[in-house]
Amino acid sequence: MNNNQIQHELSIIKKMIEKTRQETAESGYLFIFIGIFSAIATFVIGMLEIYKLNQFTLPVMIIMLIVNGIIGYIVASKDAKVEKVKTYPKTIFFNLWIVCGITAIMITFLFPFLKVYPFRAVPVLIPLIMGIAVFTTGTIYELRFIQWYSITWWVGACILVLTKSPFRFIIMIAIIVLGWVIPGFILNKQYRNRSKENEL
Repeated sequence: MNNNQIQHELSIIKKMIEKTRQETAESGYLFIFIGIFSAIATFVIGMLEIYKLNQFTLPVMIIMLIVNGIIGYIVASKDAKVEKVKTYPKTIFFNLWIVCGITAIMITFLFPFLKVYPFRAVPVLIPLIMGIAVFTTGTIYELRFIQWYSITWWVGACILVLTKSPFRFIIMIAIIVLGWVIPGFILNKQYRNRSKENEL
């Protein structure tokens, strides 16, 4: 292998690394935007329950589902117009979140509607799925801190089971912030720091 071939292969590896870093930044945006909107929607739902306006809870949940779906679609298709080939980690990442999203929809709407369990159980069950998704995201991008933050979802689910207060929504907001929003900001900060290092 001559020097030109080595340089060419190193260039390919460097591009792949940069691509993966860009993807983790996109993952950060997904976490931040969906996390912030979900936290706001959770607050609204909590207020509706406290003021006995439960008839508006389902519409708010449906709006949250639609907006989060739109956010996910925008982030997923952001660079699809520019690049026709996605890396394997990115493909796994988006497939993971699609599968977990479909499961979350079934847990939130289908099974309570079929009276498998009451709607009150939804805030306990959803964190279990989100914990799996966040943990696996950390595994895909080899980011251990994301795996540690995923524990928030499972611990939060246990706390919610033991809490009977009407202010349970505050716990759920804390779970969302710790399990989605903060990791999202860390992902983006790491990407920006690496970009600066590469410029030097």
